[in-house]
Amino acid sequence: MTNFKRFCLLSVAAGAMISWDAYAQGQGNYYSRDKYEAVMERRQPEFDPEPIRLGAFLVDATGIVGVTSNSNVYASALSEESDVITRIGATIAARTDWSVHEIGADLSAFRNEFSDFSDESNSELRAALRGRLDVTRDLKLGASVFTENRTEPRTDPSNANGLQKPIEYTRSGFELQANYLNDRFRWTNAVGITKSDFKDGRQIGTNIVVDQDFRDHDSTTGRSRLSYAVTPNVAVFAQGTMHEESYDSTQLIGGALRSRDSTGYTVAGGFDFELTALVRGDVAVGYMSEDKDDPFFKDVDGLSLDGRVLWFPTRLTTATFTAGRHVQDVGLFASPSVLVTDFGVRVDHELKRNIILSGTYRNSNYDFQELSRTDDVNEFGASVIYKMNKRIHLEGFARRMDRDASGSALTFDPSYGVDLFGVQLSLHP
Repeated sequence: MTNFKRFCLLSVAAGAMISWDAYAQGQGNYYSRDKYEAVMERRQPEFDPEPIRLGAFLVDATGIVGVTSNSNVYASALSEESDVITRIGATIAARTDWSVHEIGADLSAFRNEFSDFSDESNSELRAALRGRLDVTRDLKLGASVFTENRTEPRTDPSNANGLQKPIEYTRSGFELQANYLNDRFRWTNAVGITKSDFKDGRQIGTNIVVDQDFRDHDSTTGRSRLSYAVTPNVAVFAQGTMHEESYDSTQLIGGALRSRDSTGYTVAGGFDFELTALVRGDVAVGYMSEDKDDPFFKDVDGLSLDGRVLWFPTRLTTATFTAGRHVQDVGLFASPSVLVTDFGVRVDHELKRNIILSGTYRNSNYDFQELSRTDDVNEFGASVIYKMNKRIHLEGFARRMDRDASGSALTFDPSYGVDLFGVQLSLHP
């Protein structure tokens, strides 16, 4: 067992060994963040669906039918092909309503059918089971397990090399949690293992196999956050995360076999707050480090950022600002580390109780560490949700995505622009 895995297991064990006898007075008051109600979180009893009771379980079920027009199916700058995609599927979420403890399950299945380019059609499946054990009023232990089958969108860099169809992959894993809350202190811990398996692709025209086995890996993660409430409106915290990536195989680069295995961590501090100035948020700033086992690949370190701030200019309008900086493996053969910096804003406005207007903008910068390449992605969107009644909700949306890639490592231009227009009908039994 590696030192990292020992650290993760000890972190959860430590959370479980905190004193069971100290009961909070007015527990939760120091961490309640409900002075203001976000537009998308506001309950509308006349229009929101009600869960179905099945014995001890409350079940939320939704059937979805949608149609989307895509102006650039292959996300290509050379030959833009448009198509219409029909999306049909359902989601089911069940949970117990016991006064203590909880068991829950989630299931979703969708089919995306392309009218003209049938090779692009794909399915999405996900199943998850979770549980929570309330050891005391202060200490709660949890566990979850999941499996999913998905397809990477054409807009991902991993699909920008002339593939016949997008890459499919499966992921499965589990997580254990230990959370403690007593008066001013809150301590949350989790460890998990996820296995990812990518299917090979084939190149357009030649039918040559595009190997994806180099991406298959196990990821072990751990995180811990200790918070102290200075006042009922402001809490300070320190947090740490660790991860270990273990790949199933090596890859031939530069005349030698290379390993993508790595370990990394972040340490950060921040604030969790809800101020009287109509602002609520959670902001963490710190240091991150990503170490590669093979010296052929670059180590990455520097500033880490993770923030989300909500502003409530009026009771009917919510503005959400997000920002982040982290390392990601986007699936390119020659570059397992990409430094991603992003920020975004979303504005939701309740025009009427059953009509919600939304606008979004997001910018993401991808700095490839092993290649002379930088991608800049801008996304714009607008939508309207119309809740006809408790059973039927209708959504219309328009989105634009632009990727601008530059650098001497590029042998072709992967830049593109994509326009999406669609409508979606949600049915709640």
